[in-house]
Parts: sequence; C-alpha cells; structure tokens
Amino acid sequence: MKTQSMTANLNEQIDQKNDCPVTKRLAYPLTLGLSLSFVYGLYMSGMDIDTLFFIGFFVALASLAILEQVLPYRKDWQANRRDWAINGIYFLINGAFDNIAKLAVASIALFLAPATTIESPWLFAGSALLALITHDFFSYWWHRIGHQSKLVWRFHGIHHAPKKIFMFNNNTVHFGDLFIGSLVAGLSLLLMGFSQEAIALTLYIASFHSFFAHVNADVRMGAAGYLMMGPEHHRFHHSTDIEEAKNYSSVTALWDQVFGTFLYRPGEAPEEIGIKEPNHFPQSDKLLRNIISPFTK
Repeated sequence: MKTQSMTANLNEQIDQKNDCPVTKRLAYPLTLGLSLSFVYGLYMSGMDIDTLFFIGFFVALASLAILEQVLPYRKDWQANRRDWAINGIYFLINGAFDNIAKLAVASIALFLAPATTIESPWLFAGSALLALITHDFFSYWWHRIGHQSKLVWRFHGIHHAPKKIFMFNNNTVHFGDLFIGSLVAGLSLLLMGFSQEAIALTLYIASFHSFFAHVNADVRMGAAGYLMMGPEHHRFHHSTDIEEAKNYSSVTALWDQVFGTFLYRPGEAPEEIGIKEPNHFPQSDKLLRNIISPFTK
C-alpha cells in the first residue's frame, strides 16, 4: 500500500516519462566536468588557488541553477521569491562562517600543507582522490552524529525542516552545524599531510556536491549512483520515514555502503520529505527563530 501511495503521489506531482533520456544521464558528468574544466583553465592561467575556486564556486552554482530550469524535477519544489530571499540571507551568514572555517584551515595549511609541483597528473589525481575519500569519511560521521545526537540534532534538524528540496536551500543550515563540520573535515586533510592543491580541489568538489545533492532537477545517476551521490540519494535522506532517511554522504557512496546506510532506488523518491515531528523546529522561513532555537529550551 505504501509503495502504491508513493507512486500515485509522484505521478501527480512529477512530470516523468517511462524512458530515461540521455540528457538526464549526462547532466551530472557534464555539469561537474565543465565546472572542473573551468577551474583548471583558471589554474593554468596562473590565478591563485583561493581566487580561482571562489570564482569557480559561483560558476558551479550558476550551472546547477540552469540545470533546474532545463530538467525540472518537481514544479511544486521550485523556489519562489521568498525562498530565494530567505536562503540568500542564509547564504550570506553561513558563507561567512564557512569561510572562517576554511580560512582557518587555509592559514594552517600555509605552515603544514606542502605545495605541489604537479609533475605526474596521475600521482596528483590519486592524491586528490584519497583526500576526497578522507574528507568524505569525516563529513559522513559528522552528518550521521547530527542525526543520532540529540544535542547536535537541535542544530542539524533545521536543515530538514523545509518541505521541498531545491539547489539553493542547501543553505538552510545552522551556522554552528556548518562551521564545525567544515572545520573537522578540513583539518583532517591537513593532519593527513595532503598538499594545498589536493585540499583545495577536494573542498571544491565537496562544495559542488553539497549543492548538487539538493538540485531540483531530474538527474539520473545510473550505474554511477553506486559510486557517487546525487539527488536521487539525497531525497531519501530528507524522507520523513526514518527507515529511508539514510545516505549521510553527499559526495561518494563509499562510506554509506561500508557502514550500511546506503539507499539507492533509481527513479523513485520518498513519499514525503521534512521532519517527522515538525513542531520541534520553527518553520523553515523563520530565519531568526531558527538561528536561536538550538540555544533555547
């Protein structure tokens, strides 16, 4: 009965066909590939790492916003003016705290992380891949703790309050949750001795995926969905059904598979997203209340 109800609900709200067009399959590799190519072009031009990834981040956001328009998933999840305004404020606040964390990591990196002379692209690719997996491990556990610890959930639950998912409401997150998560995952790369370039590339891909996971676009990961995370995975993470609310990673599928929290049902979606007991949190558009709510009774 539950499966039938879920299917009927989706058929009413999602304009999907039985086939899977090539564009839906290619959306992920093309969007990520073009973003990385743009960043690489800036790097080859001699631009410093901080500047090129700052510019590249906004290029990635623009590409994902276009993706939502070209391949819309659910019309009732599209952001309205109030959504953009509220999440724009979140973006400024959280961007400041996230940047403070990244600046702290970057400052330490100047003393601890060696610069890399990329003589072998294969060696650098291997180092960057290992850095990404390491970063994903610590991000996975911080995210999972956010769901299992009552104290941390007071902060993280704010992110799950919205009843719709779109790219920009990835910003609906408490600055305390974001700051500690960024600091923990970033410092782990320093302690492991990765180069500045490998750390920068890892943080860029992680930032791309955190927004990509929330994109309101009909993107199909296909077989790649067993290796990397996408919107099909993360929608289940936002399910009100606790048994479905898995997938704590937002980049690779590795750690969810290792620790038994991986859920991948291509072409399907949860019946409802949000929080099972929404009265425990202010409404998602109540910005000030959400900021102070973790500190109040």
